[in-house]
Amino acid sequence: MPFHEANITQALRQHAHTRGAELATADAQVTLTWAQLDANVDAAAAQLLTAGVQAGDRIAICLPDSVPTMTVILAVLRLGAVHAPIDVHLATPEIEAAIESVRAQWHITGPGAGWSCQRTGIPAIPDPLAPQRSAFIRLTSGTTGMAKGVLLSHGTLAERIAAANIGLQLGPKDRVLWLLPMAYHVAVSVLLYVEVGAAIIFGNRLRAGETAKVATVHQCTFAYGSPWHVRRCAELPAGSWPDSLRRMVSTTTALDADSAALMQSRHGIPVIQALGIIECGLPLLSTGALGEPVGQFQIQSPYRAAIHDAAMQPVAEGNSGDLVLSGPGFLDAYLEPWRSRSDILVDGWFRTGDVACRQADGSIQLLGRSSDVINIGGMKVFPLEIEAVLDAHPLVSASRVAGAPDPRTGEQAVAEVQLTSSATFELTVAALHTWCAARLAPLKRPAVITVVEKLARTASGKVRR
Repeated sequence: MPFHEANITQALRQHAHTRGAELATADAQVTLTWAQLDANVDAAAAQLLTAGVQAGDRIAICLPDSVPTMTVILAVLRLGAVHAPIDVHLATPEIEAAIESVRAQWHITGPGAGWSCQRTGIPAIPDPLAPQRSAFIRLTSGTTGMAKGVLLSHGTLAERIAAANIGLQLGPKDRVLWLLPMAYHVAVSVLLYVEVGAAIIFGNRLRAGETAKVATVHQCTFAYGSPWHVRRCAELPAGSWPDSLRRMVSTTTALDADSAALMQSRHGIPVIQALGIIECGLPLLSTGALGEPVGQFQIQSPYRAAIHDAAMQPVAEGNSGDLVLSGPGFLDAYLEPWRSRSDILVDGWFRTGDVACRQADGSIQLLGRSSDVINIGGMKVFPLEIEAVLDAHPLVSASRVAGAPDPRTGEQAVAEVQLTSSATFELTVAALHTWCAARLAPLKRPAVITVVEKLARTASGKVRR
């Protein structure tokens, strides 16, 4: 397929032509129509060409989330260069290491619209897929725990977007309230919104009350965020959110069930759990039903899911095992060490590294990462379930659960919690033990709960294990 047919930005041209005067995107400083966004992307692409960027070059984009940053991303893709997002909040040595890992020829930095593009000195390399096929590289720990780059082509991105939107059902009448960092969420979210013509409203750098006002001004219909965003949004007074906001998707970590229930009961907005995987796309969504279990998902057509044992054989229904997935839009390759899609998949299946079981109704219950399992008296306990209970407490900001030696049971669960600013240490520890006792089986209850000032997090905002 010729490059211009596969380029992921072609839909933007069409929107500019057919819906040029309609709202395309907005942040706290900038509001653009589809025609203006398309023109700005062309201008940014011209600036990159003047700097010397060529098709196939890898571009490390290290900019704060904003409309200008999205414009630069689309310009890089329009030129046939490769977008390699780097978190702007990383320390300088971390940014330099990330640039080296993705072998980027260019580094884009700067405040908002004042960005600049500089050479890194890293020599250009031939596209390992085919000339001008590669579109996107993102560093990830992968399922092996080794840092590696996930490589996606224009065609893979297009397949992934089409598959994800079967479940999300977004279209040109939607206005998306965007609450996640683009350094980690672009390939099956921001690019999907551009593809289907949904307006993108940036609200991720605002306080919850201001975010609600922005959502009201722009009459947002759909919100995409993390469990932290759900909690902050749910805590606002009734009437804070516009009637136009019909649903909210929560991803990145396990959803706080109490906050989801509060979002629906107080504001009438259902919260859908989503499992997005950079190697796969968006294969699992929940129904958003009130009171649905944490980590329970429906497999989204055209994906398939199965529960396998270590030998990649199916386990009996109701038994736990490794969650494996197959479907369109899976990664083209890992960069380092190089492994192509055919080398990564086993008989067409991708091993996610998650432990799950299939319920009688066909849904998938996620139990946790296979590397995190705690064996207590012969019973497998997963930190995800305990953390979801702790995180639901109104005085807990975040939690981390791990296994520790126990002379009686082999292992026991221990928890670290980061409290909200309103919490009192003495009252909270006792209250959390009581909270867990009412919600968890005895073997699952943390034997020790330790309050820490702050839990370390990964660059993407997840609690570091």
